[in-house]
Amino acid sequence: WAGAVIPWKLIELPEGEFAAPTNDINTTVALALLTSFSYFYAGLSKKGLGYFKRYVNPIPLLLPINILEDFTKPLSLSFRLFGNVLADELTVTVLTSLV
Repeated sequence: WAGAVIPWKLIELPEGEFAAPTNDINTTVALALLTSFSYFYAGLSKKGLGYFKRYVNPIPLLLPINILEDFTKPLSLSFRLFGNVLADELTVTVLTSLV
């Protein structure tokens, strides 16, 4: 127990409220882009250039929609994460103001 408390007594922490790091939209966008890049890297390293065949399946007419999906996925992921964290912090703020 002392091993957990002593470092907090030795380290000088800034005053004020600590917020979640993902409370900033830029952080969530960076995390979503990192996820998308790793997704593309894994697909290309596993299947090579055959990875791009998935864009024309089941019919080549869906090519623009499949490409659009890959560009909108990071945006969707970042907004979802940001919204969930923001809603959590707002809920905690409201509940603590009621007490």
